Amino acid sequence: MKYLIAAIVVVISAWASVAAEASGSIVVERAWARASPKDAPNGAAYLTIVNNGTDSDRLIKASSTVAENIQFHEERTENGIAKMHQLEAIEVPPGATVRLKPSGVHLMMQLKRQLKLGEAFLLTLNFEKAGAVEVTANVGRAGAMDDTSGK
Repeated sequence: MKYLIAAIVVVISAWASVAAEASGSIVVERAWARASPKDAPNGAAYLTIVNNGTDSDRLIKASSTVAENIQFHEERTENGIAKMHQLEAIEVPPGATVRLKPSGVHLMMQLKRQLKLGEAFLLTLNFEKAGAVEVTANVGRAGAMDDTSGK
């Protein structure tokens, strides 16, 4: 019975990672994060935002029960060195798909606790026009480069 319940949880978690959450013309898909070391102060979350509308929108705030604070960051290479830059918001042009991914734009989380492989947590994303969108983020392996490489 324990194995059946565990299998059901894994299937539901996998389904939730590709399921989309929508608010108006904004759709959020494939939210995920990497497992974090036990005492790591920070972690990152990644996702895809699709704007099916004719107006631009902006992701202006993010929150989660696993994070004290979430900032928007972009990794840029300057003189051969990767550096993080904080963004005020993430622009989502009309008809565009914006992918938050490792080595690019991402959600930098000041963690309250360790993120463990196989678990999931809620993210609330607040858009300027579309309002709040809640999405479930699955935790993949440490060092994963996408949401399919290490659940």
